[in-house]
Amino acid sequence: MTAPAPRSLVGIFLAVLGGLAPSDAQIEVWHIGKGGLAWVSQAETHFGALDVDGALQPLKLLAGENLIELLRASGQRFLNGQPRDFILGGQPRAWSNDGFFNQISGPLDLIDGDPATSSSGVFKTAQSQAGATFFWDLGAPFPVNRIRFFPAPNDDAFVKAFELRVNDGENFNDINRPQYEVLRRVEVNRESTVDIEFAPLQGRFLQLLVLSKTVFNIAEFEIYGQGFVPVASYVSVLHSFGGPVNYGRLRVHATQLGTGAASAAIQMRTGADDSPLAYFRRDRDTGRQEEVSAAEYNTNLPRRSLYRQDPDTGELLEELDRADYLTLPIEEQGPVRDFVKGDIRDDVNNWSAWSPSTHITGTGTIEVPIELPSPREFMQFRIFFDGDAENAVRIDTFQVEFSPGLVSEAVGEVALATDPFPASGLLEVAGGIDTTFTYDIRTEFAEDVAGYRGVRIEAFPPPVFETLQMGDPLAAVEDFEWAATESGFDLFFAPVAADNNQPLRITFRLRLLVHNTPINAYLLGAGSVPPHPIAPGNASELVGTNATNAFVTQAQPELQLALSTAIISPNGDGRNDAVEIDLVLSQFAADTAVAVEIFDLSGRRVRQLVSQPRPAGFYAETWDGRNDYGALVAPGLYLCRVGVEADFDVFAAVEPIGVAY
Repeated sequence: MTAPAPRSLVGIFLAVLGGLAPSDAQIEVWHIGKGGLAWVSQAETHFGALDVDGALQPLKLLAGENLIELLRASGQRFLNGQPRDFILGGQPRAWSNDGFFNQISGPLDLIDGDPATSSSGVFKTAQSQAGATFFWDLGAPFPVNRIRFFPAPNDDAFVKAFELRVNDGENFNDINRPQYEVLRRVEVNRESTVDIEFAPLQGRFLQLLVLSKTVFNIAEFEIYGQGFVPVASYVSVLHSFGGPVNYGRLRVHATQLGTGAASAAIQMRTGADDSPLAYFRRDRDTGRQEEVSAAEYNTNLPRRSLYRQDPDTGELLEELDRADYLTLPIEEQGPVRDFVKGDIRDDVNNWSAWSPSTHITGTGTIEVPIELPSPREFMQFRIFFDGDAENAVRIDTFQVEFSPGLVSEAVGEVALATDPFPASGLLEVAGGIDTTFTYDIRTEFAEDVAGYRGVRIEAFPPPVFETLQMGDPLAAVEDFEWAATESGFDLFFAPVAADNNQPLRITFRLRLLVHNTPINAYLLGAGSVPPHPIAPGNASELVGTNATNAFVTQAQPELQLALSTAIISPNGDGRNDAVEIDLVLSQFAADTAVAVEIFDLSGRRVRQLVSQPRPAGFYAETWDGRNDYGALVAPGLYLCRVGVEADFDVFAAVEPIGVAY
């Protein structure tokens, strides 16, 4: 395929900046909250957080409101039985220390809001009832200030002595069980309806211990409080965008409730399929595990598998049902394997990890780029609220920009310009030296994809553009525009679509400063559509790395120092009035203490230019021949010393500088 005819820059920028053709990618928005989808419609779980007038916020208890009823009204369903993990918050639960009562889901009858349902006659047997204990896990800490419980109507068998205990959801013993504190102990109770008020406290676990031996009945247990839930969370469903999309920006509007400190933290992840988990079955005899579908894991294990084998090699050819297996010749009947449920793991091949938290405080709108793998079809997010009874953050709107992929596939491959087929297969170069690389890009088009109009390349430190080639065979492109960015550069050229798709090569310079440097590239579309990430792979038969990461050959940290001139004459004539001091920090894993200083030959420091932590990188400083007080130094010989103090060693470099007038 030959390169397209050159286009003028005017034509190129009309295409890039002008109106979108019908097939061009359009920015769409997944909008939850006010003016968009209801929070509850997009929720997988939400604990202590609920929709209030279209916004999501921590639940707020008003005076006289029964917390259990409020949880039920907000969609929270109490489960019967204690949690497997007490520390992990989740769905509210109720249980008791009486196995039969738990078996008939009796604990749920005590919180269903119906006095006609109760413990009935379970605790009216001839044996002593002292020691009967009831537990409630609210799933998250809540502000609590009142507890009330009572028997069924017209039943005078009430609890005659009891102890109420509470746990704040933060204190656990060495086996991770709640450590309760006594809230109230009543040795003699003469009231059928127990109504106890106390100073507001944070409570997640509640316990009612019966001390009296006599028979009793409980119909309802009620919990009251006032104020915001201090800790709440919301987890969205796995949202499908209908196909792989690129992600643009996250836009969130929030409102501060109260005047004190409160925050919300948002995390996101993207996936290529509809489950972030990978399921495995385990061979009972060998212990070997292999991945299976969630449906097989949940409905078809444990089971016995029968195989047909190659009679000559013993290779397993296929799995058969029992009837077909028995019809095989004996030499083709393979082994019988017992499979049981194996591990459930995070699906790291198809789902990203949760993103770093975006923290929200105060009132206003934030916009941040969504830096997650794409194009991908699925996204999930979660929000964690943190505050106290008087202060919270409300999320009014949550918006995700997305756009269909610009191409159906984009593959990139980086190589050394002088060695496109490294013998080791690994792209390795000396660190701290300007090196010329090529970035080959191959794209594929399906129907109704927009195509692209530019390429962005980013790395650390920022690469420097040299040339652009397109076509088969590759030929230099003349009509294009490029611009340096904070992390690299952007190229703009004539639109590339299915009818003029062609290979592309970009040549650039880069000085590697860390052991492993990812060189990221993106296709750029029209207007502000999200960039389309380019995946590493086999992009060209002309190179042989299949990678977009570059490595340095040396693994030890290194300091390089270079001066623009050996002698300065700071007399104001514009010639050699100052010296440029270039330093390169390579292979330093974290910020290290850097000092750039000027000394006279007696060892006295006359000027300190730098004294601060810095990461690996290229830095340029200037010395104008003046001391720390701004006065010109005397003529003579001086020493420029650069010192780097890492955790494991100290590095230094010294160069002389002459001063003459």
